[in-house]
Amino acid sequence: MKIKQSDYELLKTHVEGSRVYPMLLEYREAGLSDMRYRWDCLYSSGLTIGDGVGMPGDIDLYAYMDDTHIDTALRKITGTK
Repeated sequence: MKIKQSDYELLKTHVEGSRVYPMLLEYREAGLSDMRYRWDCLYSSGLTIGDGVGMPGDIDLYAYMDDTHIDTALRKITGTK
């Protein structure tokens, strides 16, 4: 997984604190994908992701990652496939 440990911990704290995080079963019962659940957890966490150059954020993951790397980290945090 391509993420700095400090960035992972910040991401994990925010995702696990999101209002969506405890709703995995509801997402599955509604027929929504695990990917949708993961990214909704991130979005609802209020954490903004920047690129370290021109796009400001609370965390600059796009400086060294893309969405596939972020999704891998979200999979690990949420325990989804």
